[in-house]
Amino acid sequence: MARNLVGMSIGALAVVFLVVIVAFPFLRKLVPSVSGFQDQGEGAQCEEGREPCPEGFFCSQRTCVPILPRYNVNDVTGYGS
Repeated sequence: MARNLVGMSIGALAVVFLVVIVAFPFLRKLVPSVSGFQDQGEGAQCEEGREPCPEGFFCSQRTCVPILPRYNVNDVTGYGS
């Protein structure tokens, strides 16, 4: 009886494995892929959750914006001047 149960369990596991292998390509088409950071740079098109901006940028209104914008140190003035 135990050998029969083990054989049926292994058979069921093999069927589930085959179903997963066959269904995987179809499921992959349904889920959008994200390729990670891409070398797009400032002003590139992005979409939150789908097309990310490169490292050091964030997506705002479908364009990549630098996290720390560039500034000229010589244009910085102190308080009261």
